[in-house]
Amino acid sequence: MSLKFRIAALTLLVIAWSSGVVFSQITGDPGKEFNQAFYNELQTSEDEMRQFGQSLQPLFEDLGKNIAEKTMPLITERMRDTSSPPTPEEMMKLSMGIAMDEMIGMQKPINDKATEFFSEEGRQKMHLRLFQVKTGLIERLGATDDTEAVHAAFGFDMLHLMGGQPDFLELSPEQRELITQQQKETFIEAMTLTTQATMKMITANPGKLAEIQRLAGELQEAKTDEEREEITKKLQATNVDIYKDIAPELKTILIKGHEDFMRVLTDAQKAKIKAVMTDMPDYVKNLLAEVNKGGNALSGLESWVPGAGVPGINPNREAPRQRTGGGGGRAFSE
Repeated sequence: MSLKFRIAALTLLVIAWSSGVVFSQITGDPGKEFNQAFYNELQTSEDEMRQFGQSLQPLFEDLGKNIAEKTMPLITERMRDTSSPPTPEEMMKLSMGIAMDEMIGMQKPINDKATEFFSEEGRQKMHLRLFQVKTGLIERLGATDDTEAVHAAFGFDMLHLMGGQPDFLELSPEQRELITQQQKETFIEAMTLTTQATMKMITANPGKLAEIQRLAGELQEAKTDEEREEITKKLQATNVDIYKDIAPELKTILIKGHEDFMRVLTDAQKAKIKAVMTDMPDYVKNLLAEVNKGGNALSGLESWVPGAGVPGINPNREAPRQRTGGGGGRAFSE
């Protein structure tokens, strides 16, 4: 398989996960309840949340370009070393390391953009709810090998990586550095696994990629919630087919990553997490309970694919309005 093809598959996968930052793609009754309560807490609306997602799209496009531009020269140089030619695994690890550095570097741009849309309290609440959903999903993985549940946990863990650690933990600089390194190692392992699955699918069935791209285009053009939900189900089925064989291994990686994270924390910080996870609003509890039942409340987020734009975004929607005097203050992480 060509080097260019490997990089293309890697970039495709990274953009797919990282562009899922908008919660408005969560579906089903618990998902709709989550969306509305979430908007109310942030004192925002579905339209404003979509505008926020739309404003991030150029960042994600640049992310994919940067990964490709930085990966190709390094791997090409490495391959010129005929005395010790790199193995495919080494090339993959190098590619993933670059991708992780770029994704971690997205924290500040994303948080800076959030200051244009949300108040300090709203941004903190957004980050808290993301942490609760992500942690709740991973804590539930021990009891299931369900592909959708594992895939959703991976997606939210990736979003959390790009948002940074929550302020309430009051991490020391040393803890932040160690946690960042742990996250990078976890995601290199996880994304190597998922990228290989994606490449296997594309190689075995090139027509499947064309089908995904067609559905992604239809999702962009869909006019009603019913149309979007029907297309989303078809995309979800494709994702399940791609990742079903790797779900148990991916689950193991995610659980270990969470355990590594917890080991870095002090007893006081662990107590704060326990308190936060106990003090979840009903709409978050209901969403996690739906996952426990094998429900598809997260199906929209799971089934997003490259080419569809930011989830829930109408490409014909007017550009985000300019804000003056809004937002401001500290970003999610320092």
